[in-house]
Amino acid sequence: MNKINFLIDTVKSVVCWSFIAMLVLIFFGPVLLMVVCLYPFDPARKAIHPLISTWAKLMLVVCPLMNVHVEGEESLNREGIYVLVSNHQSIADIIVALHLKQSFKFIAKKELFLIPFFGWAMTLAGYIPLVRGNRQSGQKAVTMARDFIEQGASVLFFPEGTRSPDGEIHSFKTGAFKLAAETGMPIVPIVIDGTYNLVPKGSRLFSRNTKVRLKVLPPRQPVGTDNSSIKRLVHEVQSDMIEALNQIRSKKEIELTSASQAFNLSS
Repeated sequence: MNKINFLIDTVKSVVCWSFIAMLVLIFFGPVLLMVVCLYPFDPARKAIHPLISTWAKLMLVVCPLMNVHVEGEESLNREGIYVLVSNHQSIADIIVALHLKQSFKFIAKKELFLIPFFGWAMTLAGYIPLVRGNRQSGQKAVTMARDFIEQGASVLFFPEGTRSPDGEIHSFKTGAFKLAAETGMPIVPIVIDGTYNLVPKGSRLFSRNTKVRLKVLPPRQPVGTDNSSIKRLVHEVQSDMIEALNQIRSKKEIELTSASQAFNLSS
C-alpha cells in the first residue's frame, strides 16, 4: 500500500469509526429501556434483535463501506430455534449476520464487552462473552448458549474459533455441533464472503468498499450424539460451506466479467 492510499484509508477509517461510536451512543439508551421494560416478558431478550439489526444496517448508511446481499433466509422459520454456524473472515462479519431477520445470540471475545456503551449494550442484549484459549470460559459460553436455546433463542457460533487469515474456511471446533446434537436443534450453516477484503485480520483500517454476500444453507438435523456422529456432521457441514463459498465466488467472477464486457461494448 502506498502512502497516499494508506492516508486515504486512515482518514476514511477514522471517520467511519467515529460514526459507529455515535450510533452506539444513540442506540444505547433505547437498548437499555427496551431490555428493562420487556425482560419480565422476554427473559431470552429475543425482542431486542430488530433494534440491534436496525443499528447494524444504519451503520452502513452513515458509513457505506459494504453492500450486503442476503440469500436463502426463506429456509428459516422466524419462530424456529437454531444453532447457526458461520465462517469468519473479519470483525465485520457480525454486522453482516445482524442483517438476518432471525433473532439470535452470538458469542464474541470478552474484550468487546469491556468497551463502554458498546460492550454494555452487548451484555444487555444477552450476547455471550468468551476468553479465547480458556477452556473454562469456553464451557461457560456453551452453558449460556444452552440456556438461551432452552428459553427459545437461537445462537450463532463461529466454529473456526478465530478470523480466517486468508478468507478461506478452515477447520471447525465441535462445540456448536455437539450442542445442536444434545439439544436436538437443527444446525444452520451460514456462508459470508467479502468482509475479508474490507477489514483484514489484524487491521482496524477499512481498506475498500465491497459487496458482501451472506448465504443461508438449509437447516440440517443432527443424527446421534456420539463422537463419530458429531465429527461426521462437522465434516459434512464444513464441506457444504466450502462448496457454497466457491459457488458465491464463481458467481461473483461471472458478474464481474459480464459487467466488464458490457462496459467495453458501450465504450
